[in-house]
Amino acid sequence: MNKISRKIAPQKLAVKDSVPSSVPMTAEDYEKAARADSTLKAYANDIRYFGRDACPLPSSPTDVIEWLVMASTTLAPATIQRRLVALSVWHKQRGFISPVADSKVKRVFAGICRTLGTKQRSVKPLVRDDLISVLASVERQNPIAAARDSALLLLAFASALRRSNLVTIKVEELTRHPQGLDIFIPRSKTDPGKGRVLSVPNALGDHCPVKALTYWLAISGIQSGYVFRSVNKHGHVGADKLEVGSVGRILKRAVALSGRDASEYSSHSGRAGFVTSAAMAGMPTFQIAQVTNHKGIQSLQLYMRVIDHPSSSVSDVSL
Repeated sequence: MNKISRKIAPQKLAVKDSVPSSVPMTAEDYEKAARADSTLKAYANDIRYFGRDACPLPSSPTDVIEWLVMASTTLAPATIQRRLVALSVWHKQRGFISPVADSKVKRVFAGICRTLGTKQRSVKPLVRDDLISVLASVERQNPIAAARDSALLLLAFASALRRSNLVTIKVEELTRHPQGLDIFIPRSKTDPGKGRVLSVPNALGDHCPVKALTYWLAISGIQSGYVFRSVNKHGHVGADKLEVGSVGRILKRAVALSGRDASEYSSHSGRAGFVTSAAMAGMPTFQIAQVTNHKGIQSLQLYMRVIDHPSSSVSDVSL
C-alpha cells in the first residue's frame, strides 16, 4: 500500500486559530498549546485519582511516597509513572515545588520498577486477515452502526491514525480524487501546529476504506462536521463527535463479535495492525513512519508485533 503523508494543507481548507487574533496570547495560552488536548485531558484524569486515593493536593514528598506504596499493589509501573508526571505538572503549573523531584520519591519509584518490572502491556495487532474476519461479524449489527464501525475500523487500519485524530476528522477535511481520499489532519500528537495531508488510496474488493467511509456518510446523512458520531440502538446518529474512548470500545465489541478475546485488543490495535502488516509485507521502515507520522524509529518499533500467520496472509498490506 502506497500512502504518502504530505506537510502541505489543501488551499480550500482554513485552519482557525485557537485564540482570536484580537485577544493577546498569554504565557499560559502558549504553555497549553505546547501540549495536545488529549494529553491535558489525561493529566486532569490522573489528578482525579490522587483525590480518590486520599492523596492531598498540593502534596509533600511523604504524601507521594505513601501513595506510591499503596499504588504499587494495584497499578503497573507505567501507569504509576504517568500519574507522577501529571502530579508534577499540576504542582509546577500552580507555582509549587514538585514533590516528584524529591530524591526519596525517586528512589521509592525506582524500587517499585525494579521489583515489579516496567515492561509495557503489548496489545494484539489487528492485522489484515484478522480485520477482514472481524468486519464480517460487524456486518451482523444494526445497519447504521455496522456502516459506522466498518468505516472506522477500515480507516483506522489504512491510515494508521491515532484515535484522537480519528474522532476529530471532519467532512470539510476530506478531499476525494480518482486515486482515493486525502484527509487533512490539522494537528496531532507529534505535529501540533503545522498540519498534514494523509492520502488513503482506493483498495480493490469489498474492504475499501474509501468506499466504506463514503457509504457511512451517505447512509448517516452526514454532510458537514464530524465524520464519526454516536449511533444509538435505534440507529439514530448523534450530532457531536465520538468520544476518544469510544474507538477502543467499538473495536473491542467488533473483535468479541468475531469470537476473539477482546481483552487482548485496544484502540491501538488498528494502528499496530497496519505497522505490523506493512513491516511483514516488506515496506521500508521510513515509509511506514511517513504514514504513522512517527518521528523516531524506536517508538515506531513498539507497534511492530511478531505474529503466527502463514506468509501468504501478509504478502500484501493492502486491503
